[in-house]
Amino acid sequence: MQDSMNCAPSYRAYRFWPIYAVAFTRTFSYAIYGLALPNYLVYFKHVSADLLGIILSVINFTFIFGPLLAMLVTKRLGLKNTVIISSIGSFILVMMQIVFFDPVILIILRGLDGISTGFCWPNLQMEVSNWQRAGPPAFTNKYFQNYGLSWNSGILLGDIVGFFIVFSGQGNEFLALIISVILMAFMIPCSFAMECPNCIKFSGTKGVVSLTIERGQDPTGNMFREADTTVEPSNEPRAENKRVASSFLLAFPALFYLIGTLVYSYVRSIYPLIVPLVYNTAGVPSAMVYLFTFFYQAIMMVTIMTWSRLSARSGYYTWFLAMILNVSFLAWLWAFPGVISLTIAYVVTGACSGWLYNFTSKIMLEYGAAKNSLNYATFYEFFNGIGCTISPLLAGYIADVNIVANYPVNLVIIIGLFVVLFILGKNARKFLRNGNNS
Repeated sequence: MQDSMNCAPSYRAYRFWPIYAVAFTRTFSYAIYGLALPNYLVYFKHVSADLLGIILSVINFTFIFGPLLAMLVTKRLGLKNTVIISSIGSFILVMMQIVFFDPVILIILRGLDGISTGFCWPNLQMEVSNWQRAGPPAFTNKYFQNYGLSWNSGILLGDIVGFFIVFSGQGNEFLALIISVILMAFMIPCSFAMECPNCIKFSGTKGVVSLTIERGQDPTGNMFREADTTVEPSNEPRAENKRVASSFLLAFPALFYLIGTLVYSYVRSIYPLIVPLVYNTAGVPSAMVYLFTFFYQAIMMVTIMTWSRLSARSGYYTWFLAMILNVSFLAWLWAFPGVISLTIAYVVTGACSGWLYNFTSKIMLEYGAAKNSLNYATFYEFFNGIGCTISPLLAGYIADVNIVANYPVNLVIIIGLFVVLFILGKNARKFLRNGNNS
């Protein structure tokens, strides 16, 4: 991106790519691991549905507290160092998980990994908000699009790579676990390459880091040293960001995007538990879990990248459609609870997840940029963790009795949350009626 340009000697290009690289490598490796672990436990260890729900949900439960602890760590150590700690910690914890498969130890390690993961995502999203606030107006959405592309591409590639690993290895899920841990090691150098977030300036459309000129002892005279202090580039006028906050997006209360995030994470966390259980019972090979998850993620990524370029009005309407479709799919699965119905619902809800993520994330980033606060990204991840925790935990206990009962129970839950969100969006819909959707 911008780091390939030629800068004047008094400053250099800002490195945007490490944020995208951290997001990509993390989701790439975790996509393989996140499917290989439940498949291994279901197909080879034959764990019960309720125990599987606990093992899958514990990382999301502790993730709830990770962003809150990360706020304290970030204030003391800085954004970059907090992400480095997360990368190293997650790599070590997941490596230990494939050594110790005792359920109690596995639950403890995954719980610690949830806290470690919570140190990463709020800080990455806050950095995107920093760019969005400081950058030229024409570039603000591009940062969000590239960030969404990076983590979605990681999941997408991880799903298809995991499929080929397991398919070519004749169902060897443990091999997929080992490869996922090796891939996690690449998070660490990417996090070390990140910039300190307070050093970004913009000269025109170029992100720059100022340099302090010092007199060195070498015979040639000058040397350059990166400094935390900011020195304005002397050769080009600095463009001020005159971006105006979206009144429409800020008309939604923060509680709207928080509960909306909970719905997004809740719905998408139902299927990773139900699908392997149903497939195993029906005799479907575990590699198919990767394949159909790939299709799900591909649809979700295309949806996010397409709709992130559209207006806030379009984002709201597609969010509304996604909620209706999620309710419809759960009702359909309740009436026709077969493997084919489940597979179709799983794949097509990729579009629903993309619409839900796109709109709620835009509101969150708008609040973060307007208020210049990490709190919005932190509580976004807090509610994300709540949804990801409750969903598999509840689904596991219900599946231990009757897996089909998941559909009516979750149908009632999603309808209830939809009603709450519809009420919370009352003021924002006034902007739509008045033709204001900025």
